[in-house]
Amino acid sequence: MTVIQESSPKVDETSPLLATEPSKPKKWGKSVVYCTLLCGFLVTLSFSVTQVPMIYVFRLMTCDAYYETHPEPGPGFDRCSNHEIEAGTARAVSLVGASTTFFGVINLFVTGWSIKRFGIKTSLAIQVFWPAVRLAVQNVGVDTGSGTGILIIQLSQIITIIGGPAGYLLSLNSYITEIVSHEERTGVLGQLQGCAMFGNALGYLAGGLLADWMNIAAPFRVTLMLFILSCIYVLLVLPSIPKSENVPGPASKGITKFFGPLKTFAPQKWVLIDGRTQREYGAGLLGIGVFLGVLATGYIPVLLQMYATDIFGFGTTANGYLVATNSLIRGLFLTLAFPRIITAGRKWLESKKETSDTELNPSKPPTQPEPTMEPTQIDEVEAMENEEEAVEPLATDEKETFQFDLFFTRWSLIADGVLTGAASFVTEGWQMYLIAVMLPLASGTGSSAKGTILQMCPASERADALSAITLVDMVARLTTTTVFGLIFAAFADIGQTYLVFTCNAAVALLGFIVLLFSRFPPDGSKRFVEETREPLLVENETE
Repeated sequence: MTVIQESSPKVDETSPLLATEPSKPKKWGKSVVYCTLLCGFLVTLSFSVTQVPMIYVFRLMTCDAYYETHPEPGPGFDRCSNHEIEAGTARAVSLVGASTTFFGVINLFVTGWSIKRFGIKTSLAIQVFWPAVRLAVQNVGVDTGSGTGILIIQLSQIITIIGGPAGYLLSLNSYITEIVSHEERTGVLGQLQGCAMFGNALGYLAGGLLADWMNIAAPFRVTLMLFILSCIYVLLVLPSIPKSENVPGPASKGITKFFGPLKTFAPQKWVLIDGRTQREYGAGLLGIGVFLGVLATGYIPVLLQMYATDIFGFGTTANGYLVATNSLIRGLFLTLAFPRIITAGRKWLESKKETSDTELNPSKPPTQPEPTMEPTQIDEVEAMENEEEAVEPLATDEKETFQFDLFFTRWSLIADGVLTGAASFVTEGWQMYLIAVMLPLASGTGSSAKGTILQMCPASERADALSAITLVDMVARLTTTTVFGLIFAAFADIGQTYLVFTCNAAVALLGFIVLLFSRFPPDGSKRFVEETREPLLVENETE
């Protein structure tokens, strides 16, 4: 844990004798946190029920479209089992995933604007309602079938601009960061993701079972009802957070306000303890590392299903069990283990740092040393403070940074790469379930990255920081769905599909290397801001 020194505000003859105390934010009880976690479970469940049937229905539609121009195979053959149909299915899944993510990126900016304009709860309700409309359109596509049905489902993704998974995640993450303390944010963000994984697990399993027990259209009907119920839950159960409780900050206008999240990754100026000004690139490098991490692992849920279907002949039920197992283990890890790992890791790293400081200075207590500067440096610092530069006072919850959060983000990527690479050696169907159990043990990269970037940005830019890291996630998913979908199709054509896992592992290793260069600002540094100067108005004298 690093303590960032806070600057004292400037005092002059116009300063009030009694400083006005800022109003303290309302403290929300644990029940509100639990209700928010339950909301994450319900909404993610709604998004997940159609994921397994979606891949299977695309395979059936592609198969039907294929035999509209090709002769049917003889009896005793699986009519949908050939490389051309498998490759076509992969391309169709990649296209619908890419379109969902592309429109989701736009939805991310729309959601950020709606949070500032209408509040977090209203924005969350919007992001849950419009996917119900999208499901209604997709039901039409499933009933139509063949190539036309695929086209209808792909076009339905346009609705994602108004409401979709990206905006829902941003709204829910923004909501929960407002109701928990600074120290709890990283752990609770992990718990929220864990509850979402529980929703994924149940949704994947329910979707596969509904498709087998009833028909392929049943999961789409059920999902429509789930979204409606989730919207009612948001409106009736979650309390509203007044916009006035959000941390105030410098107001942006016009297009700058709309694209405000992008500035989170820009280099930031910090004033070091010796008075020098230095640019920090930690947030930008963190964004690149997270992008590579999602690029490496974002396609895994789809890849597991498609690989198991093509190589081992898994159906919807078997695939449902496969991805449900993966999501269940991931949810258990994030909900139960991740917060404890973060807490224990912070204590371990802090005690290690204190021990190191004591060994270096055995005669002095491990306190922060006073800065020593030359007279010329003192003059420069005074001139900087009085005339040209200003130091932004840090909010109460910005005074501490936790190095372990960034440490965890790095090494979880290494674990992801090792476990994903191991999937290349799978030769039996039951081993797919073993991979599904092992991969979640490297979870937590996204949650720890969110907790890290919240500590790197000013408190007034908290919503923009979450929006920025979610944007990176969405762009990475757009890339991984497109790139690895095409790579899967290419390897499927030559019968070497297992090599996709090797490619995933290589990208994860590259992400780890990038994160090695990301860091927090040095101890004792203060955030630098430019002073805004009002233009001088000079009246012209008239003779």
